[in-house]
Amino acid sequence: MKEQIKNQKLSVLEKCAYGVGDLACNLFWGLIIVATTFYTEYFGLDAGTVGTMILVISIIDILFDVIIGAVADRYKTRWGRFRPWILFGVVPFCIIGFLTFYTPDFDGAAKVFYASVTFFFFRIMYSVVNVPYGALMGVISADPKERDAVSAYRTVGAQIGCLCSYGVVFTVVRTIQDSLNCDGQTGFAWTAFLYAVACLILLLCTFFFTRERVEPVKSENNRLSEDVKDLASNKPWICLSVAGIAMLFFVFVHTGLTTYYAKYYLADFSVDPISGEEVFKVSGTFFGIQMSWELLSSLFLTSATLVTLIGTFLIKGAVAKFGKKPTWIACFVLASIFSIAFALFDKTQIEAIVLLNIAFTVAIGPTGFIMWSMYADVADDAEVKTGRRATGLIYSSATMAQKLGQTLAQAVPAYALLFIGFKANTEMSADMIDSIKNCFAFLPLVGSAIGILALYFYDIDEKKIKENSAKLAELNANKTK
Repeated sequence: MKEQIKNQKLSVLEKCAYGVGDLACNLFWGLIIVATTFYTEYFGLDAGTVGTMILVISIIDILFDVIIGAVADRYKTRWGRFRPWILFGVVPFCIIGFLTFYTPDFDGAAKVFYASVTFFFFRIMYSVVNVPYGALMGVISADPKERDAVSAYRTVGAQIGCLCSYGVVFTVVRTIQDSLNCDGQTGFAWTAFLYAVACLILLLCTFFFTRERVEPVKSENNRLSEDVKDLASNKPWICLSVAGIAMLFFVFVHTGLTTYYAKYYLADFSVDPISGEEVFKVSGTFFGIQMSWELLSSLFLTSATLVTLIGTFLIKGAVAKFGKKPTWIACFVLASIFSIAFALFDKTQIEAIVLLNIAFTVAIGPTGFIMWSMYADVADDAEVKTGRRATGLIYSSATMAQKLGQTLAQAVPAYALLFIGFKANTEMSADMIDSIKNCFAFLPLVGSAIGILALYFYDIDEKKIKENSAKLAELNANKTK
């Protein structure tokens, strides 16, 4: 039994190959995050049309994830259950990804139709590739420690992908514009093309250099209704899904409000005496460097991504010593303290605020690797209890939670700003400025509170993980006799 788990140790090459898969996916996911800006500022649609289009398509896409996960569970090929989706899905995924961010010479309804169709199929193809990719981690090894390590590599890949996409995408577009002497639409199309080529190469590396090793104890095809019923009554899955939604809400509300915090709190409204242009100028300096609010906002986002990479490897020691659940709860608590501290700093204390943002990210950023690893534990636990393995369905639910958390995190800050009477690009009253600061500091705490509560009721501890792993190894050994 121990020998079987020992034989499922993974090479660094395979861990890296799995990790770059999330790097590839996040190159395009980052473009999805900035899709509103693309469609309004480059493509040429009005904000109302864009908001409705993205909301409707996102809801359909979230529901589609379940179908992908369930189908992947039920069909095995010579490449496995999940890797074939990557192999056969990556080319159309990359093509539609490019077409989505290409601006055709259309007008009116034709332009809206093109945007809706391409964005819809882009989201569908993202699910076709990304859901099986996520589920692959649950079958790449039966060794829980190896899955923890793979999850860390995945988190690092995801953060690099985010840094290369929404972290610097507009800088890349501007660089291409200046280099080719073209407009923003052409610059964005070339950027999407470069991302598509990188995504194709990286996902093919994932396919060719990873393997599926974990097989269900029972080989018969169980009904989807049974799997869904089991999932609906699976307490650890429910708790983990709620915690995952809450964590992403916590992180992305903070991310989504960063620009407003930088522009309207850290900067002051003024009128240029020469041009008469209304501007927002940062009064403080960053170690003697005068910062614009745009540069300060970018510094927040890029530094957050970089420190998450470091924090992911640092937190592995805490997980090994204290366990996944206690470490995640501690991260929530620590990050919440840092978030509250944003309300205490004056706008001139730029260095302290940037360092505080780094501390906030170090505390909460790496918890993504804990979440993905825990979904593999939930899959093992469910198989021990039911005798059926629904890895694809469980991981598709994780992807749904991820998308739902990010969708809520995009919507709630907008409603909060609407509630306080915010109007863009105008001079703010002192009360309005304080309200923006308080939204940035306190609104993410809703996610933290819900996440801690959900994890409190999550009952798969490290002892249970080892017991489930040993039980499944024993059942598989008996199956091969």
